[in-house]
Amino acid sequence: MVFLGLIGIIFFMEYGIKQHMDKAYTQNDKRRIAGGKIVLRKYYNTGAAGNFLSSRPGCVRLLHASVLTATGACLLYLLPKKGLYAAKTGLSFLTGGGLSNLYDRIRKGHVVDYISFGFGPGWFQKLVFNSADFFVFAGILLGLIQYFKKEGDL
Repeated sequence: MVFLGLIGIIFFMEYGIKQHMDKAYTQNDKRRIAGGKIVLRKYYNTGAAGNFLSSRPGCVRLLHASVLTATGACLLYLLPKKGLYAAKTGLSFLTGGGLSNLYDRIRKGHVVDYISFGFGPGWFQKLVFNSADFFVFAGILLGLIQYFKKEGDL
């Protein structure tokens, strides 16, 4: 039950942040925090990561929904098993973050992104994320950790 609650927390936290960004920011606003290392700005992403396939939003929605369905099915399969906490947490992160972004895709036709970085090469500074993306990334890392550990270790 903890893992399902985690999905809900991620989804509703991200929903609230995206609602705030949509109301409080224009797409021209840039606010630097943490000494300029983090930049808050609203960006509408109609494609996948890096706006990949932005000209095919239906394809992106279908692909996103398919991957999210498989992720959720894996989590449901693992939930009754003992241990495997890294995998269960990772799949919960993936599901919560993925569900938040899929909701945006279906409801708004785009994903609201709002975090970029004010350091590194120029191409890196142009990338814009949201916290759901970070949960997806963390979920993948936890899944890899679980995969490379012995089954009962985590």
